Amino acid sequence: MSTRASRLPVFFLILWCAAVAPLSADVAAPEAKVADAVVSENKLQAEEPAAVHVFNRPIFVARATLLDESPESRARSVEERVGKLIREGVYGPVTTSRRTEGVAVLVDSRLAFMLQPADVDPAAGLGFDEAVAEAVGFLEEALAAARHQRSPAFLLEAAIKTLAATVIFGAAIWMLLVLHQRVRPQISRHLKRSAARLIARGFSFTGQLLLGLLGLVGLLRWFVVLGLVAQWLTLCLGWFPYTRPWGQVLGEQLSQALAGVFEAIMSAVPDLLVIAVVVVLTRGALVVLKGFFSGVESGRVRVEWMNVEAARATRRIVTVIVWLFAIVMIYPYIPGSSSDAFKGMSVFVGLLFSLGSSSVIGQFTSGLVLMYSKALRSGEYVNIGDREGTVESLGFLSTKICSPKNEEFHIPNTVILATTIKNYSRLAGTGGLYASTCVTIGYDTPWRQVHALLLEAARRTPGLLAEPPPFVLQRALSDFYVEYEINASIAVPGRRLRVLSDLHAHIQDQFNTHGVQIMSPHYMRDKERPVVVPRERWFAAPAAPDVPAMRAYGAFGKDSEVATGAREAAKSSAE
Repeated sequence: MSTRASRLPVFFLILWCAAVAPLSADVAAPEAKVADAVVSENKLQAEEPAAVHVFNRPIFVARATLLDESPESRARSVEERVGKLIREGVYGPVTTSRRTEGVAVLVDSRLAFMLQPADVDPAAGLGFDEAVAEAVGFLEEALAAARHQRSPAFLLEAAIKTLAATVIFGAAIWMLLVLHQRVRPQISRHLKRSAARLIARGFSFTGQLLLGLLGLVGLLRWFVVLGLVAQWLTLCLGWFPYTRPWGQVLGEQLSQALAGVFEAIMSAVPDLLVIAVVVVLTRGALVVLKGFFSGVESGRVRVEWMNVEAARATRRIVTVIVWLFAIVMIYPYIPGSSSDAFKGMSVFVGLLFSLGSSSVIGQFTSGLVLMYSKALRSGEYVNIGDREGTVESLGFLSTKICSPKNEEFHIPNTVILATTIKNYSRLAGTGGLYASTCVTIGYDTPWRQVHALLLEAARRTPGLLAEPPPFVLQRALSDFYVEYEINASIAVPGRRLRVLSDLHAHIQDQFNTHGVQIMSPHYMRDKERPVVVPRERWFAAPAAPDVPAMRAYGAFGKDSEVATGAREAAKSSAE
């Protein structure tokens, strides 16, 4: 192949590169331009809008970047520029001029600011021309306010109006307070009398509502005072050019608040009617239930499966259940129940109840067990642990017991369930309550004699019943003595401790009279004579003669041993 022929492929390759390279450059250039446009658009969107305020009034919101100047920088430049015009006394006229960048707003042919189409908020629904007209109107209003602010006559007129409004509103508040002080006592007396009449007729809930109206009267006074102060402040701020926007905002917010309150009240009226109906029905149901359970408690209504204590407890439980059901029914109709604050408060209350009510629930459950198991009743004489007395009341959380020493004990119900209960009154009517006490007597004393002495002591003890007859048990044959137990029925269970004390005294008298030694405590050896108290020493000083005891043992004669011992004891006591 010749040299010229070998150079042809290289020539065509160079020609192809020269033709294709500009085309590829033209294709790549638009792609680069698009990328730069996207970056610029993202940068524009990343800028935060900035509001422009002139003389405490909003003019427009800068959203676009102008000549690499951010919206924030544009807003501050406009405020500085217009502020300089106001300081120089330039207040108008305000004109506009269309330019390449947008529309220029001029004050006395001097540039105030520049508006661009990108500054218009699409959500506002305004066109660009409408936004420009709105900004011009706001600027004219701000310049007019600035001109009035420098007018002494205008400021003097505003000050006079403010002083007059202060005097009028101050007098109105003073008259309101004086009227409240004079009228409130009369309203209070009337409401209290009406509430007392309703409570006396059984409408305690309605009476309490009337008493609650007293607080509403005082609250209404402060609402009126705050309303007058807000109105006075709105007027005073609106009379001065610089603070007029504050007055307008305050008035609008006050109007919106009052309108919102009125709208909320009107929208809540149907729900409040539903709540009132549910409350009335609940109260009616509770009145019926209260009449039934009160009849069971008083004995007018007899139900086999419910006693007095269970009726009282059941009434309380049913009342709580009915009210809980009513609350569940009215909860959706309570104003604000769907708000997050109400829901958060409900969760908070539920959390507190779940964390702090474990012990209370245990006490409550124990109280229910005691009531429905009929283990205790009011008026019964019982022994719980080391506490003995009469049951005063059986509550859900604790039981109140009054001891014979007039001591009051409140025992938690969980403690009662974990302790053995001795009920001295429950079976007393079916054969009497047996009281027992033990003595230990030596083997040298005939057991029949001991039986007779114990039975005689029981016969002489007031408070013990003759029927069923007392009886003696020999409990143990110990190393040194025999243990005897006397059992007798008590007429009144509540006097058990007193009767036992008298029984012990009569046992000592009987055994001393017959010279029988009681072998308690333990002894090491027998003494020369029995350890007894002779009859003539029964009333040794400082004891006084016991006439009933003397009569009981037949000591009426002047020369009897008991009478002689009593006279000697009295003489010794007198000396």
